[in-house]
Amino acid sequence: MPIFYVSDLDGTLLNSTATLSAYTRHTLQRLLAAGLPFTIATSRSVSSVGSIFAGVSLPLPVIELNGAYITDLATGAHLYVNDIDTPLAGDVLALVQTHGMKPLISCSSDQGDQVYFTQEVNPGIQWYIDDAKRNGDDRWHCCPELTAALDKQIVRLTLIDTQARLTALALVLREQFPQRLDIHLFENPYQPDWYWLTLQDAQATKANGIRRLQALRGLQHHDLTVFGDHNNDISMFQLADVAVATANATPELRQYATKMIGHHSEDSVVKYLESQWSMVNV
Repeated sequence: MPIFYVSDLDGTLLNSTATLSAYTRHTLQRLLAAGLPFTIATSRSVSSVGSIFAGVSLPLPVIELNGAYITDLATGAHLYVNDIDTPLAGDVLALVQTHGMKPLISCSSDQGDQVYFTQEVNPGIQWYIDDAKRNGDDRWHCCPELTAALDKQIVRLTLIDTQARLTALALVLREQFPQRLDIHLFENPYQPDWYWLTLQDAQATKANGIRRLQALRGLQHHDLTVFGDHNNDISMFQLADVAVATANATPELRQYATKMIGHHSEDSVVKYLESQWSMVNV
């Protein structure tokens, strides 16, 4: 049976500088040109994914923002949007602000994608804004009141703060909105000691994104192999026929892995793809 491959990016396909190594880039180009059915499922937005894959043509749409979007990388057009119900988004925003925090709000409208933020930024948020600007990300809009975003399709609220503050907030959110949000807390690997808390619709997961992409592109009858390193990859590990974890994967994700490969800085994903593809295309 043919195999459909889906990889996470940070900590998995990308190296420690958040780029594709020369080896991974060239090998992936060759495999894709030979017909490899491959795409990515990432917490990143298509704005940053596009710069990473400049010069590499991904024929299949990509799953971005952990399943909130399925997007044609070449055009930036969203083929599917899984947003947060507007009343729920308003309630979540209100609760977050009562805890003294201002989220970044990722949303979509007829004018394209936007990220709304206020002038009240800490070093963790400023790092994100600066990184986005370096990548030519033009989605950012500073506004005095975040409620201005509520007339759009809100797909994610992102909080960047200390681990203690975000852990406490995540507990309250799970209690107040049970089964209604997909919540992930993690340390920014590129800015140690700053943590991110992402809030999305409960159905906006990588697994659901893969299911929808399979239906869109007739890939339901392919076996599924996935690659990942962190807890937001658990849903797709549970879905996959083969779940491949990198050596740097979290202990929680390792529990769902069926195979282990080397560290993400060792081109381990593309080496695995190359070995598997050569076995069935001799």
